[in-house]
Amino acid sequence: MRMGNPSLRRWVSKSQRGEIGAEIEPATYKGVYGKAGLLGAITVISAIAVELIILWAVQSGRIAEALVTVGIATAVAGIPLIIMALVIAFVPSTAKVLGIIYSIFQGALLGCLSLFVDILTVPGISLAALLGTGIVFAVSVAVNRLLEVKISSRFMRGLMIAFFSILLVQLVMWALSLTGMFSYTAYLWVQIVASSLCIIWATVMLTWDLQNIDYLVQSGADKKYEWNVAFSLVTTLVYLYVEILELLLRLVALFGNSKK
Repeated sequence: MRMGNPSLRRWVSKSQRGEIGAEIEPATYKGVYGKAGLLGAITVISAIAVELIILWAVQSGRIAEALVTVGIATAVAGIPLIIMALVIAFVPSTAKVLGIIYSIFQGALLGCLSLFVDILTVPGISLAALLGTGIVFAVSVAVNRLLEVKISSRFMRGLMIAFFSILLVQLVMWALSLTGMFSYTAYLWVQIVASSLCIIWATVMLTWDLQNIDYLVQSGADKKYEWNVAFSLVTTLVYLYVEILELLLRLVALFGNSKK
């Protein structure tokens, strides 16, 4: 699970210390959101391409091979993502190139994941998660721009404590469910609560990211940092999508089992 957006917070801290003032041309909202749109489009196109390839394999009668490919691709794609994310975090100048490559791998991974859950659970559930992500993003932008709701660092610390506490409770409940002390359904309810809180966390982080983008632009940070904040915003949205998808899957598992 994603624990916030350290890359974006790092640039805000540097900007506050006056370390990333504009050297040539200042960052703009158009530049940030344009680059975020590009990375998001690459992610979506990559996901669709992978889904089409897998569907072609399924329609060709190679269902077993397709499922094996999905499993392998999902496992392997995560490794370069972690490496590239670390490189971008510690070497900001790589965000422009690695951000695009990261989006391709990220899209491939999401394509495998989305198609996998659509085939094995409820068709269209990944689309529902995508629509949910879009709604949350639109509401977050509205809250940030129209209502100008600001999130304090004290609130963020409190939310982080609650987040880690829920993770600990979920881990303990999972361990106890293995011993038979709790039923699977009871543990599933804990997972649903945990997923709901993770979505709240992701939503708050999204609003926090939008506020940080405002600060970077308004403080006159250099234009070269647009790639970094755009990359951070897109990864936050992807994290939100995964959490919403996870919640929907758990709801299907719970109410699906209750109808049997």
